Amino acid sequence: MTNTAGGIAAEPKSGGLLVLLAGPAARGKDLLIASARRRYAGDPRIEFPARLQTRTCEHDSEHIGIPRRVFRDIEQNRGFAVSWHNHDARHGLTAGALESLHAGRIVVVAVPPDAISRFRALWPNVEVVPLASDVDAARPGALRTPQTRAVRHSGDIAEAVRRFHRVLDDIALRQFGRARP
Repeated sequence: MTNTAGGIAAEPKSGGLLVLLAGPAARGKDLLIASARRRYAGDPRIEFPARLQTRTCEHDSEHIGIPRRVFRDIEQNRGFAVSWHNHDARHGLTAGALESLHAGRIVVVAVPPDAISRFRALWPNVEVVPLASDVDAARPGALRTPQTRAVRHSGDIAEAVRRFHRVLDDIALRQFGRARP
């Protein structure tokens, strides 16, 4: 492995799939990840790794808030598989996610659209699942991908959760050739 800007470039040993739930801030990405984490808790094929971040995480115990100085030290020592900046915080995914990808698992991460290229540099097998509200659809420069994978909502988060679960079920079926255990 070699270091890249913000992370470590990996050469996959197997067919793990990196799934990126991508969308603008405050659209419910972390809520969808948390619901899927609970739903797939007994499924060893799918992993939702925690991230380290430089903002506090009172609402989301799956992410670990750390001081900026500590984050910078980890980043400088190549302790992240990939790191990115989003608004007022830095985020980092630890190398454990790479181990899961090498083991052939599906690894699901919530990211802003401008971080997608960092993840594609990290791992060659990436699938982007765009998350958008009705407001985002009309916005110039909106994330454009096939609608079959998109998770859209117009304020109905329950429907967005169901849609995201269906998308993950379809991805797992395609990746492993069988339904959830």
